[in-house]
Amino acid sequence: MKTREHFPILLGILILSLGGCSLFSEEILLEDGKNIRMVFEEGLHEDPQFKLPKDANGYYYMTLTKGGQNIQRITMRLLDGDKVVDTKCCGPRQKITWSSNRFWWILAGDTVANITKTYFNEFTGQLQYSNLPPLINWKDELVPTVNSASYTDEYTGRTSTVIAPIGKMKGDTLTVYARYFHSIARYRKSSSFYTPEGSLEIVDSVKIVLR
Repeated sequence: MKTREHFPILLGILILSLGGCSLFSEEILLEDGKNIRMVFEEGLHEDPQFKLPKDANGYYYMTLTKGGQNIQRITMRLLDGDKVVDTKCCGPRQKITWSSNRFWWILAGDTVANITKTYFNEFTGQLQYSNLPPLINWKDELVPTVNSASYTDEYTGRTSTVIAPIGKMKGDTLTVYARYFHSIARYRKSSSFYTPEGSLEIVDSVKIVLR
């Protein structure tokens, strides 16, 4: 009788034990970020019309045509091997921070922008243009030459920023830095949970001669 009474309990313990062995022997993965790389678009732009020329030393060249800000988009891809970076902590869209080695000052009293208002004149049937008072800066400010952050596209891993050197920088070499902070994570293969184990900083840069 004791054997019959204890048989279901022993069987339950055996099943639980087997299940537990399967759970704890599951493969544990580590996202260490060692294969993550930045790949700048050839010419720094995907549109052939706006690509920058490049010399044998790896320097790009940008011609400044304005005394004020000269706009140029820079594009690159963040890849894990040949795939889009898709992490446990952040998913398939990653934040990239940008910086550069060149700044300029806009001083109090400088004109930030000239504003023109356009409207339709019902009496003449024509478009009319009216110059509004200029936008004036009210305090000294240090202005960077690159936008500070962007996010990668979840399907291509591509991301872009904009640089805006000014005419006075002709002859300078602008170095643009891209940074990505990868969260190192350990997790079980079938689990949506992870254990953070630090971070890895990945940095790359391009040099652009301003002429």
